[in-house]
Amino acid sequence: MNARSWGLGGTRRLPTVVLVARREIRMRLRSRVFVGGTIVMTALVVIGIVAASLLAGRTAPVRVGFSGGSQALQRTFTASAAALGANVTVSDITDVTAGEAQVTAGTLDVLVTGSETAPTAVAKAAIASNVESALSLAAEAARLADAGLSPAAVASAMALVPVQLLQPPNPKDTENLFASLALGILLWIALGQYGNMVAQGVVEEKATRIMEILLATIQPSRLLAGKVIGVGLVGLLQLTIVGAAALVAVHVTDVAAIPALGVASILGDISWFLLGFLFYATAYAAVASLVSRQEEVQSAVAPISIFQIAGYLLMYAALPDPSGPLATVCSLLPPFAPILMAVRMADTDVPFWQVGLAVALIVASIVGLTWLAGRIYSNAALRLGTRVRFMEAFRG
Repeated sequence: MNARSWGLGGTRRLPTVVLVARREIRMRLRSRVFVGGTIVMTALVVIGIVAASLLAGRTAPVRVGFSGGSQALQRTFTASAAALGANVTVSDITDVTAGEAQVTAGTLDVLVTGSETAPTAVAKAAIASNVESALSLAAEAARLADAGLSPAAVASAMALVPVQLLQPPNPKDTENLFASLALGILLWIALGQYGNMVAQGVVEEKATRIMEILLATIQPSRLLAGKVIGVGLVGLLQLTIVGAAALVAVHVTDVAAIPALGVASILGDISWFLLGFLFYATAYAAVASLVSRQEEVQSAVAPISIFQIAGYLLMYAALPDPSGPLATVCSLLPPFAPILMAVRMADTDVPFWQVGLAVALIVASIVGLTWLAGRIYSNAALRLGTRVRFMEAFRG
């Protein structure tokens, strides 16, 4: 097999890298790990979104029952509760003893007894602060009216203090924050998972001596490139399936408005995954070629995993201030850019020059790392037995 080889039908020539990538794709797609992992990830994402839709914004209202003279407070109490943001439902309770039994049984949250001006609230354990405040305001209004104030004077005396916010909170900020966090976690898991998949595949072929057969007809650098491309496309397919399921679930449940769901944003996230995968997967393949047993893979890739873990931890430090010095500088560095820059772009508006600089740095790093990985892979791929030292493989 030369630089180019015949395809399946013998009618067209395919590059060697494409043939290796196609072989990797077929092997991975047929594996139970891919099928089972995709099903489990999709199910977990959909279940999480459905659970969030059932919990978000569906807090049960506080059930308040009024008995006797306190029933005159219902209208004022409802208005005050609405002003304070309390979700309540009111009902008439004819018998106090029966109302207390309902509170004990949990079918009623608060029972209000007594007169209009001197009510008493009965609860099982505690009363929500805004509900208690609404009841106090209603009783105070009743006392002022009983003292002879006109309805207009009572309304003026009970008016809440107006609050003017110079920078009112934007609901989109919270959605962007959670979307950024979810994106960062997903990228971290994906980069680690598919990077390890490349490393495991390299060691497996080396241990079973299949690599000796492949390298008899394929150049080591092309074998490495095809393996990285094939696993990367499989990973991209799996993420696409999971992401599509998540979007459908969000659309059906209407749990939240998805921020930054434009075509450019989606392509940006995919681009950062691909850049991060090329950066890490090439390094994983290089260091994995230094060992000959599956048991040694984790120790071999540990130095690279440290950078991924550091990027994951830096994400939590960067999210509170995505435009701060720490987030800005770290998001430009190639080992951290795939996670941090993607998170920053999902959370806030990042200057174009910062994105361009981060892309240029990681592309340059991928080029240099590809040369280094190709050299190490070529010199260490066929050396079985004891672990090959890095400098020994580099010198050849």
